[in-house]
Amino acid sequence: MNKAAAATFIAEMGVDMSVFKSAKHLASWAGVSPETTESAGKKTSKTTQGNKALKTMAVECVLLATSR
Repeated sequence: MNKAAAATFIAEMGVDMSVFKSAKHLASWAGVSPETTESAGKKTSKTTQGNKALKTMAVECVLLATSR
């Protein structure tokens, strides 16, 4: 993670993590937590809308980390 990515995370989330009840709550707010639904025996999964800038930066950081 570089300084620009860290700055994006801080700018989007803020520095007060107490506003998020848990890590799952933060992931859901950021839009990186998948939502799974089941209907008529079929399961579907998608990620929620969330914070577009934070979600994009998180995905880019993961892709960079896994490509090395």
